[in-house]
Amino acid sequence: MLQKSNERGFSYIDVMIALVILMVGILASTAALTANLVRSYETEKQVVAKQTALSTIESIFSARDIAKMGAITGWDSIGNTGSNPDSGGVPQGVFLTDFRPIRADLGWDGVAGTVDDACPAGAACQVPGRPDNTSEVLNGFERRIVITDLQDSERPTPPHAISRRRIDVTVRYHVNRLQREQTVSTIIANYAE
Repeated sequence: MLQKSNERGFSYIDVMIALVILMVGILASTAALTANLVRSYETEKQVVAKQTALSTIESIFSARDIAKMGAITGWDSIGNTGSNPDSGGVPQGVFLTDFRPIRADLGWDGVAGTVDDACPAGAACQVPGRPDNTSEVLNGFERRIVITDLQDSERPTPPHAISRRRIDVTVRYHVNRLQREQTVSTIIANYAE
């Protein structure tokens, strides 16, 4: 007498389908973990960029308040190079334009974004008569400072009597070959006038 058995296992097709579903789940989890790691790395760089921009703005406020003989002349120095001419037509602005490397040491004048701390990596920042700045460059980060005079719309003022300026500090950095920028802006006033 032949007895038929109703016991059957999984077929190979069932096993293969289950493996494909499992692999899709594992790949999705791996992609999510990778994206999370990249995002956390980007967040770290973003925080460094923002703190650098805020520190630069604090440095500019200090330059307004504390004049340093031979380097910073207070309010008149708060401008990009080539701006803020004095009565003789000589530009007084000390902040370099375009994206520049960021050094660990602010240089002799103690102000971020000036000629004694924004020179390229591999070379010392040299200012005649001042000590060279050979501090390390913050790799992967560059800073641009843009200072714009603000006119009072109700009563226009001559260029030498500007009492407010807008400061835009942009720090550029790279994350996985993508360029990112962090910008901090504020308005500075010459409260002495």
